[in-house]
Amino acid sequence: MLPSRRGRHLKWWIATLLFFATLINYLDRQTLAVATPSIAAEFGLTNQDVAFINNAFTAAYTIGQLLAGKLMDLTGTRLGFGIIMVFWSSAGMLCAAARGVASLALFRFLLGFGEAGNWPVAVKAVSEWFPARLRGLAVAYFSSGSGVGAMLAPVLIAQIILWAGWRAAFIIIGLTGFFWLPFWLRLYYPPRQHPSISAEELAEITAEGVPGGSRAQPFGAMLREWAGLLRYRQIWGVLLVRFFSDAILWFYIQWLPKYFADERGYSMEDIRNRLWIVFLPAIFAALAGGGASGWLIRRGWDISRARKTVMLVTGLVMVSSAGVGLVHSDAVAIFLASLALLAFYGYSANTLTLPADLVPPRLVASVSGLSGTGAGIGSIAFTYVVGRLADQQSFTPVFVLAGLLPLASLAMLFFVMGRIKRIIPE
Repeated sequence: MLPSRRGRHLKWWIATLLFFATLINYLDRQTLAVATPSIAAEFGLTNQDVAFINNAFTAAYTIGQLLAGKLMDLTGTRLGFGIIMVFWSSAGMLCAAARGVASLALFRFLLGFGEAGNWPVAVKAVSEWFPARLRGLAVAYFSSGSGVGAMLAPVLIAQIILWAGWRAAFIIIGLTGFFWLPFWLRLYYPPRQHPSISAEELAEITAEGVPGGSRAQPFGAMLREWAGLLRYRQIWGVLLVRFFSDAILWFYIQWLPKYFADERGYSMEDIRNRLWIVFLPAIFAALAGGGASGWLIRRGWDISRARKTVMLVTGLVMVSSAGVGLVHSDAVAIFLASLALLAFYGYSANTLTLPADLVPPRLVASVSGLSGTGAGIGSIAFTYVVGRLADQQSFTPVFVLAGLLPLASLAMLFFVMGRIKRIIPE
């Protein structure tokens, strides 16, 4: 039994576990990015080879988002997250056994398939435990784990590579998920089933219309309802918003070390010592982005106006990506990349909250999975472009394109999605 004081604030303890899961998720996925210069030298990889390996991960991630969302709706949040954590951690460790492009692509495919469940299950957990006024902040809080993971990755992974080689990095980072798992299984239950929840906290959840862990519908009924989601323009809006915006993050986390190694002459020590700076502001941006929209809602703004205002500001700041490849100074390039990522995380904290704004908790994971599919397809297309342009020209035009993507995402938000509101009753 947990202490009674924790029982009054269980939702924030759960959000903290989601934060660490997201941190681990990003360490696992970024192990390849940091190790790419070493792996490319050993295997003789071109940028198109790297793009192929990255797209194996992204393709599996895209497929997995759909299946993971449905898995969460069927098995429940607690068991579902345990399964996917074991799966992706094991797949990450398998990458140490890679012997070339094909095997590395296969293992990264398995990793992407497992990691896909993190966001649908985390958003579903937030929708189960948090009232609407706190969802943006809660999503921002656990999302900031991605920024922390992305910031720690160059330092931790590069140091492991310097000590023991790139294969050891995959094994050591992969083990972290197994340390997280017992804490999750001990703490997480749906609100009404939790043995340590206080009456005060349960009353807050139920009073604001958050059903504390409803039973899953029969699969056939859920499948029909899931297919029916695509009749709504708001669902297409979320999908297209992420189609354009998420490619920016994938580009930075997959390619930044190789860009600085290839075109700015960075060694593994330089990657360890400097690239963490790019991701540092993201830690605070996700909290600020989610907190800002929540603050506006508490001041009387409706959800649609609050979310769109914050997303407009952060989306415009993301255009700074265009200058990264154009400037001569490494320091200025790092600053512009940091600014773009800071804005992205503030933007993303709101895009990830949109499914919980649009549909009841029983469908949140499915809508999150659909939007993740849009994000994955967009990222696959952009990664292919990155590999082609980087081999044939340089990374400079790639960064210019990355600066234009947020403008396309904003266009989808304002002209396709329409008003952000609940479109399906409980």
